[in-house]
Amino acid sequence: MDSFATELLKELKASSKRWFIAFCVMVALELFTIIGFIWYITLPVEETSITQESDNESENTVIGGDYNGE
Repeated sequence: MDSFATELLKELKASSKRWFIAFCVMVALELFTIIGFIWYITLPVEETSITQESDNESENTVIGGDYNGE
């Protein structure tokens, strides 16, 4: 029959093993998150440009008053 101290040490060892496994899982998840983010920001970006043409290029009209909003 094991003593009380031996039982406590066995339980402590089992608990420590569970915490270590949980820690390893969390480190792996963190690394996968960082790798995924780096992969995401290196994806190619589709660039679009919008051009606007005006018939009255000589007139500078401002809707609603002058440039200060008056």
